[in-house]
Parts: sequence; structure tokens; C-alpha cells
Amino acid sequence: MHTQDQKRNGTGKTVLQTASQQEPPVFLMAAACYLILANMYYAQPILLDMAADVGLAVDASGCVITMLQIGYALGILLLGPLGDVVENRKLIVGMTLGAGIGVALTAACHTIPFFLGFHLGIGIFSAATQVVIVFAVSLAPNHLRGRVLGMVTAGLFAGIVLARPTASLVSGLLGWRGLYLTSAIAMLLLAWTLWRQLPSLQPAASGMSYRATLSSLCTTAQSVPHLPVWLLLSSLSFAALTMFWTAAPLHLLYNRHLSHAELALFALVGLASPPCVVFAGRLLDRGRGFGLRLWGTGVATGAWLMAYANDGTVLLMLAALLLDHGVNVTTVSVQQAILAARPEARARCNALAVTANFCGGALGASLGPWLLGRYGWQAVALTGAFLLAIPFLLNVSLHAFKERP
Repeated sequence: MHTQDQKRNGTGKTVLQTASQQEPPVFLMAAACYLILANMYYAQPILLDMAADVGLAVDASGCVITMLQIGYALGILLLGPLGDVVENRKLIVGMTLGAGIGVALTAACHTIPFFLGFHLGIGIFSAATQVVIVFAVSLAPNHLRGRVLGMVTAGLFAGIVLARPTASLVSGLLGWRGLYLTSAIAMLLLAWTLWRQLPSLQPAASGMSYRATLSSLCTTAQSVPHLPVWLLLSSLSFAALTMFWTAAPLHLLYNRHLSHAELALFALVGLASPPCVVFAGRLLDRGRGFGLRLWGTGVATGAWLMAYANDGTVLLMLAALLLDHGVNVTTVSVQQAILAARPEARARCNALAVTANFCGGALGASLGPWLLGRYGWQAVALTGAFLLAIPFLLNVSLHAFKERP
């Protein structure tokens, strides 16, 4: 695949440069993932304030988070594959503007149906983060793709972890509408910066229609070797992680009697994830994918067993640290393997991978609180260890199968 990107020289003229000749603007793309994905998580700590302002019942306030998650899933499936057929810079900038408009409309909204609908739109266009990730990998030279993937994904994780305390702080000063307006302005500035700084990359499948692009998801899935195993490995790992982060706060709040402020500090353990995935990316460039996945699933399984043996706050914090590290390096490694399988269909492969993770996350998010309420924390921990033992064994079997003559 031969692609070209354009940039202006000192005289203002446009010059052409092949994508493989330059390293992508990694820090800008990581910052874009951080800022865009944060829109998905701002609502969580200020949900009750927002609901009271627009007249949404407290017991129905969770619909806001549901709409964001549904929107993100729709964006991945309906817009993410367009990265293979639409000029990537235009697609990213357009989706970033869409997210900014959705946030601005939400800030001005006082009607419940529109309030929920605008959150759905925010989720759809926030899927731009996945387009950014695939674009960054496509621009990177072969020997740097793991590092680039790790660094851009680190921005994604940082957005998840820091969005909640940022929302609490800014909304405390400006109110939730002020927070959303601030984010809308940030989206507009980000879109302008991305348009100015990102190179232009025309995908190889640019002539394909939208309908054909979506229809080709099935054929793309069939053409990637061992894809069902890869997707199961990644989605079960992600299910175990989300199960922890939905059940552990409830356990600490109601059974260990931690305050909400203490829970917020507990959640900051997730800040260890970004540097871990950056380091994992460097190992991927050295061909250490199998060892990385083996380490990640093994460490994460051990973290759940630690949580089973002792559910004290300090040990749960250590378990959270190890679990975040193990699962995140595992999913990044799987993502890199899937993206490398079909370079001309990276966006579609990524859409399949992220959708599988989303399904696993939905399973874990519902299973964790249910097990905690019915059978207690130890049942949650054992189930988490079991879910991660499966990816560990899948990784071993997949490696053994690939090495057969």
C-alpha cells in the first residue's frame, strides 16, 4: 500500500511525503485521545447534579451513562470502519467537531429527551479516539508501531482515569454546564489543531462505498488468522477488569465503609496504566508479544487471587494496580497483533477488536455487582481469576499452534 501525506514547506507550497518516511505526531494524537475520551467520563461523578438540573429522576440518572456507552459502541461500528475508506485527517477532525457540538448542545439543554439524545451523540463521535489510534499506527514506520500504539493508547487510559477528578473540580467551580462548555471549546481548538498538524493519508480502499465497508466486516473477520481466539482472549481480559472496577468500589463503600473521597483516591491507582502500555509498546516492537500476553494474563490472574485471599483496602489497591497493568498490556498486545494482520483493513479490524472488548466490558460490569450482592466478594474474586485463566491458556495454546511445523 502506497500512501502519501502532504505538508507545507517554508515557501507555503505543498510537498508530498510518503507516510513511512516520517513519525506521526504521537503526543498530539495521544492528547487528542485524552481530551476526546474524557467526554465519556465527565458525567459520572456529577450525575446527580446534572439530573436535578434537567429534571431527570435520580433512579433514572444512570440512563446518561448508558446513552454514552451505547453511542460509543455505535460510533465504533458505524464510523470506525470508515478509517479504511475516508481520508483520515478529515474523518478525525469531523468526528472531533461532532463531539464538540454534542457537548455544547448538552450544556445548553433543559429537556430530558434532548439531554439524553445529545449524550448519545457525544458517545458516537467520541469513537474518534479509535480512528486516531489506527491512523497513528498506519503512519508509523514498521519498527516503531508498537511504541506508537502504546503511547497513543496511554493517552486514552489517562483520559479515563483523570476525567472524573477533573469533572469534580471544574464543575465545583463553574457548574456542570460550565464544565461542558469548557470541554466544547477544547474540542473546537483540538479540531483546528488536528487539521493543521495531522498529515493527510488517503486509505487504499478509498473507493469503497459505505454500505460495502460495513458489509465487509464479516469477510474481514474471516480473513484474519485466529481472530475469534484473539477476540475472546482480549474480551475476557477486559471483562475481568471491568468487573473489578464495578464491584470493588461498591465493596469498599458498603462493606469497608470508605468515603467517596477515599474511593476517588483509590481510583487514581489507574494512573499507573499509561506508562505501562508505553513500555509494553516498546516490547512489542522487539517481537515480545507472546511473552507480554503471558505476563499480563498471569499477573492479572494473580491479582484476583490476591484479592480473594485478603480484601483489605491496601491489598485491594495493590491488586488493582497489578490488574490494570496486566489487562492493559494484554489488550494492547492483542490489538497490535490484530492491526498487523490486515494493514489495508486496520480500521475494520480495530472496530471488531474494540467491539469485542466492549461486549466483554458490559459482561463484567453487570456480573461484578450481581455476584457481590448475591455471593459476596470472594465469589467475585474467584470469577475474575477464572475469567483471566482462560485468556492465559488461550495464549499458550495459540502460541503452540503457531509453532507447529
